[in-house]
Amino acid sequence: MSSFFKKISVLAANCLWLAVCMPGWALFLIATRRVKSVQTARLRRILRQNSKTEFGRRHRFDSLRTPEDYLSVPLTDYEDYATAIGAIQTGHANVLTAEPVELLQPTSGSTTASKRIPYTRSLQSEFKEAIVPWIASLYLARPSLLLGRHYWSISPNTEPVSRPEDTHSRVRVGFADDSEYLGTIQRLLTRLLFPVPSEISQVRNPRSFEYLTLLFLCRERDLRLISVWHPSFLTLLLKALPTCFESLLRDIESGTISEAIELTPELHEKFKRCLAPDPKRAQKLRRINPAVRENIREIWPHLTLISCWTDGIAEPWRTQLAETFPHTVIQSKGLTATEGIVSFPLGRIPGKVCAVRSHFLEFNDTETGRIQYAWNLEQGREYSIILTTGGGLYRYRLHDVVRVSGFYHQVPCLDFLSRDNLVSDLVGEKLNARHVADCLNRLKQTMNLRLRFALLAPVLEGSEKASPGYVLYCQPEPGDSPDLPDLARRMEIEMSQNYHYQHARRLSQLTPLRIFLVTGEASELYRQHLMKRGMKAGDIKFQVLSTDLAWSVVFPGKFVA
Repeated sequence: MSSFFKKISVLAANCLWLAVCMPGWALFLIATRRVKSVQTARLRRILRQNSKTEFGRRHRFDSLRTPEDYLSVPLTDYEDYATAIGAIQTGHANVLTAEPVELLQPTSGSTTASKRIPYTRSLQSEFKEAIVPWIASLYLARPSLLLGRHYWSISPNTEPVSRPEDTHSRVRVGFADDSEYLGTIQRLLTRLLFPVPSEISQVRNPRSFEYLTLLFLCRERDLRLISVWHPSFLTLLLKALPTCFESLLRDIESGTISEAIELTPELHEKFKRCLAPDPKRAQKLRRINPAVRENIREIWPHLTLISCWTDGIAEPWRTQLAETFPHTVIQSKGLTATEGIVSFPLGRIPGKVCAVRSHFLEFNDTETGRIQYAWNLEQGREYSIILTTGGGLYRYRLHDVVRVSGFYHQVPCLDFLSRDNLVSDLVGEKLNARHVADCLNRLKQTMNLRLRFALLAPVLEGSEKASPGYVLYCQPEPGDSPDLPDLARRMEIEMSQNYHYQHARRLSQLTPLRIFLVTGEASELYRQHLMKRGMKAGDIKFQVLSTDLAWSVVFPGKFVA
């Protein structure tokens, strides 16, 4: 295909995708002025559709008419669904939903054991009610995206953490690939618009996955949009670029795949068909030295937007991306979980709008404990999210805390703050992730700290009589030499604002905080460890607190305080 016709076909595909998304965008804009009626209608539809299920009969769905009536249904956690999901796996119908469960999607398991979330057609439609207006608003706010191609991260198909019941499940476990979240037409368009083929998710070797992703991306002259989840996925990918750049250039020039790449014959043949020789592109790239971070932007000079998480602990990696691509917009993703979608960005609007057309949402005020709704939230207040979805989760505590940052018409804009169930409790100290993050953030400001990686985790070392304690695994930005013993002292003071931690320290139930200076690439080691536990690379969220006791053998380095 000639360069001219390729550009025309890409423009046509982008225009078609925009056209497909426009009705959903228009419906969401209407909903922004009718939040109460839209949310109430969503709840009634879910209750009506599932009133004859085992769960619906038990909780008298057919007698519930209003959100206030719905308060009679108890709040739930995943453990409350274990028996029901077990029944679904053995082939039982009408357990949680009248609709058949098409698959059980494993969660990433970043803070708890891996879950199995039931997916129905209704739940997938609810996700689309947020994805569609987001995509339409991208095009409308930045029309130059119509002229180029997109990279949406597809996680490698690492060996999942399986359960015995998965082997004999009557319901499929897991999406075949990430593009199943999109509609049929959109999935067809991705073949033309995405330079990285979806089959790359079948590459099990992480290094081969990394190399092939870079190979397809470097071949692309007109990359306009990159969508990843955590920004570290992209920063680590770019960090690997200098080490394999010469090999990539040879493969781009000749249309080959390096013999060092581990692939099945079938995948090798599929990828080879996508790789025509491109000596002109290779010649242009040879003028670029990717070892200098500022030069990487020259590989994709038309890159308009990077979509990724930016909230909370993702900030250091977002900053790295902003420094690498200073003329590219870094757009913050909204709050999305395997169970459902809570918020998403809309065009150039500041903040992330609540996904009021997706699920029925309740908000537990973290200060008062009162349940509020999307139509009566208050700016500046913090809430814990409760979901009711077409997938069969009812008044489900997502355990994500958000703050209302403003409003778009009647729709609240939500900023993710923290998890409310990530707590480390060895001897009753009850350290939670929000408190730890606040402690670190204050010290970063008062000490002018620049840490590219920081993780607090418990350790159980020494004899049986030795007390446990906590270690702050950290890695400063290159060139920085912070006073780490002073950091240990100040962090101990900050953590002692938690009465239970202070009490445990006074009783010598916990040893003083220690600081471990990580050598090597801390972010990559963190990611590799979680991937070995079955998480997908693109799904990994960096936490400031971990209850995992294995970090002492994961990270190389030394204690400095």
